[in-house]
Amino acid sequence: MATERSQRLAALLQRIGTDADFPALSQQVRRVQMLSEREEENLHRLADEILQDVALTQKLLRWVNAAPYVAHRGGVATVSRAISLLGMGTVKGIAASLMMLEHWGDREQAGRMQDVFARSLLAAHMAAELLGTGVERESVFLAALFQGLGRMLTVRFLPELAQRIEAEAQGDGAREAAAALRHLGVSYDELALAVARMWGFPAELQRTMERPRGPVPARPPTDRVEWQRWVAAAGSDLADAWLLGARDGHASALERLANRYAHLVDKTPEQVVQAAQQAHERMGTLAKAVGLRWKGAAWRAEPAAASGAPVALPPAAGGDRSGAAQSPSTVPADVPPDAAPALVLAQGLFDATAACLDGLPTHARLELTLEIMLRALRARRAWVVAPQPGVEQAAPLACLGPQAETLAAQYRLASRPAAGAEAVDLLVTLGRMTRDSWLQDVTAPKIAARLPAWYRAACTPGTSMIVLPLWRGERWLGWLHLDGSGIVLPELGGVEHHLVRALRNLAGLALVSERTAGN
Repeated sequence: MATERSQRLAALLQRIGTDADFPALSQQVRRVQMLSEREEENLHRLADEILQDVALTQKLLRWVNAAPYVAHRGGVATVSRAISLLGMGTVKGIAASLMMLEHWGDREQAGRMQDVFARSLLAAHMAAELLGTGVERESVFLAALFQGLGRMLTVRFLPELAQRIEAEAQGDGAREAAAALRHLGVSYDELALAVARMWGFPAELQRTMERPRGPVPARPPTDRVEWQRWVAAAGSDLADAWLLGARDGHASALERLANRYAHLVDKTPEQVVQAAQQAHERMGTLAKAVGLRWKGAAWRAEPAAASGAPVALPPAAGGDRSGAAQSPSTVPADVPPDAAPALVLAQGLFDATAACLDGLPTHARLELTLEIMLRALRARRAWVVAPQPGVEQAAPLACLGPQAETLAAQYRLASRPAAGAEAVDLLVTLGRMTRDSWLQDVTAPKIAARLPAWYRAACTPGTSMIVLPLWRGERWLGWLHLDGSGIVLPELGGVEHHLVRALRNLAGLALVSERTAGN
């Protein structure tokens, strides 16, 4: 039996692997998922990976700007800030999901695909809302999101089998599981885990995305990963119950599940129902932000007619057919990747200021500044370079962009121009000036001769360079170094230049804070 199931699974993987979209999707998801879990070191690598996909960047920014993540902050304009607010794991999960959604957009079965995708998202929000706040919220969100991966893969890559399963299931979870096993030859979980391994999902996520079997434990499991699996399963069941209510117009299934799972999250059944309601509202807002339509968006349960009757639940704020207008504070601040420099700089300045007031670590604040500069000035790579304590040398503290990290490993310069060594100290010379510098083509012979060989080798013809020195009064702090072939600094007006200087000053303030903390 095990051999037969392995053969069926191998056949399914081979079949979906022949789909033109699947190899490209696998490559995208694998690149994002393989990034290390060490956030401070790899936040810029994840942001860098996302920024290379314009559509993904825009959708993620719209996502994070949807209520209730940042409505009270005035908007988020950068991927780096989005990661710091949501958590690296959540952003990786959302990015993988949105990649799948992008690949689904133009197919005939797009409506069904969006429905099943939204079902998993609703489950993730239901599970996360059951926890409220806490360090495990991110893990539970991802677990519930990917407990629906097998269904999503089937609908996307095996549509004819998905239709048979749906026809036999008729909305019943147990019948759906049996139908999936009959038509696929393996369970949804087996298919999902096989693909998750291909995509490089972390081992702990693979464990939590497999739905637990058997009755709900009488007490919360002491194994926290096992507990996360059960909370994720609760979110999935609550999402199904909500959608059942949307179809049949009553909430009795939701009430039963609230009684079944309340003790796992130390809540009353009434609090579980309230959490489900809040998750549905959040889902409605986020779905609208990313242009996702789904069947459960506008269900309004009827008020209870008698004691013990179903609980009345209001519709989602911002649902597709609810007709409710969003308040100004919850309208997403949409800053597309190709927006005018002034808009990106202004939104980014607000973002960077909020990061400073929130006490974000220095490294994250510096990377946030670099991302804003990259997008606003149309640069390709950027570094924050500062003198190293105790040595006469300057080196990058943060970097962003293709090859930026590789070059940062070689970016070690004397912190003062060496006497008689003008041939290789242009970066330091410009970095210590009191005005900004822009070089139109660093590969021009006279300029290239004064740049380090390792940097010259990484620049293609037509590469421009910006150097923004960082000073605090009479104290020199280092410089910002940006390059690329499409830099727009010379064309900017006075307002944009003032915004650039304000962002540069915030970077300097972050460096001063770092030095003060070090002392």
